Amino acid sequence: AVLAQKVEETIRARGAAEIPSHDVGLAILGPLRELDEVAYLRFASVYRSFESLSDFEREIETLRASRDPGGIEPTPVG
Repeated sequence: AVLAQKVEETIRARGAAEIPSHDVGLAILGPLRELDEVAYLRFASVYRSFESLSDFEREIETLRASRDPGGIEPTPVG
């Protein structure tokens, strides 16, 4: 429900009478990224038209950098 509310607020802030469905999809990206990174990556791959593995790698690096501004990944346990 929170995701839908955030997207609706973003769309309403545009003040347009009609919004293309693609724009609605793009408006979902920000709030979805905060909610679930894997769901965000899957959704972004469609709405941002990822065409190669490097597109995924680049987006994953962006996600990692935003999660850890120092750029240091925690050491995996196990």
